[in-house]
Amino acid sequence: MVKISKSATVAITLAGIAVLVVLAKTTIFPNHHSNSAAGLVKHNDVDGGELIMNLNVDSFDRTIADGVTLVDFWAPWCGPCRKQGPILEEVAENVRGRAKIAKVNVDDAGSVAGRFGVQSIPTLILFNDGDEVRRFVGVQSKEPLIEAISALL
Repeated sequence: MVKISKSATVAITLAGIAVLVVLAKTTIFPNHHSNSAAGLVKHNDVDGGELIMNLNVDSFDRTIADGVTLVDFWAPWCGPCRKQGPILEEVAENVRGRAKIAKVNVDDAGSVAGRFGVQSIPTLILFNDGDEVRRFVGVQSKEPLIEAISALL
């Protein structure tokens, strides 16, 4: 039987943990630095499809103040949020020019999420001229989202 010192055991354990962290970052959370379910997007920008705005603490109130806006409260590490992303893109395409579709990363704008009592994600809130008119919790299909938006237009 080979005897290993305590310091060698600790070193081997730490090396194993480091390997697991790297694997988790690249396999489980490949887009962990992303600000969009679709890829890297800067705050208060529009995603690659030019249809979904990414809001932050500074841009949130100004964006929802006028007209109809559907806001998706999400996080890049959230699996259901990632499923909601492509559906939201379809909704944005359908309501293009008539309503705004936006996303708020709760990790970056927790105060906005807290202000609206968002406790689970994804949560989608529909605003009309700055007032909340409807809330959806969990992954939603495009039809009820489009219907709710259309009812306000």
